[in-house]
Amino acid sequence: MANLQELSDIHDIQQVLLLYPVALDSRALHLLEQVFLPDARIDIPGVGTVDLAGYQAACTAGLGALDATHHVVNAPLLRLEGDVAYARSYLVAQHIMNAAAPDASLLIGAWYNDELRRTPAGWRISRRSGNAVWWSGNAAILGMTGAPQGFPRHGGHEAPDWLGPR
Repeated sequence: MANLQELSDIHDIQQVLLLYPVALDSRALHLLEQVFLPDARIDIPGVGTVDLAGYQAACTAGLGALDATHHVVNAPLLRLEGDVAYARSYLVAQHIMNAAAPDASLLIGAWYNDELRRTPAGWRISRRSGNAVWWSGNAAILGMTGAPQGFPRHGGHEAPDWLGPR
């Protein structure tokens, strides 16, 4: 049975993870400072491996070319270990570029594997690995090529190590 602190931590972590799509979709990228540590290692396909400032810059450039986005993130699977937490969240992200009409949308299915740390300011992501799984629509909207498909399976497709033995 979870104690009150664990339940509070779970709630706080979920709020951090759900603030992420609000920051992206509203273009209020300063909110990412409440999601990530400044020196977080963020590894996202199409962006590379960057820290918070690098990710904010990439989002400014990438999202600025789009007319709309809609990121839907589920409640995460979590594991708490004191002041460290591990999470996997699944997402579907819609990207719209009106200038590409009549094929103006790109939908991507993915998940995030996160490591979070408790800080004096609250929980923050210290490491994020994004794993795109499939896409549907116009890949050129994000500078990709090819027909809608599943991305090749890779190491990020495995169950997280923190779930236990395989």
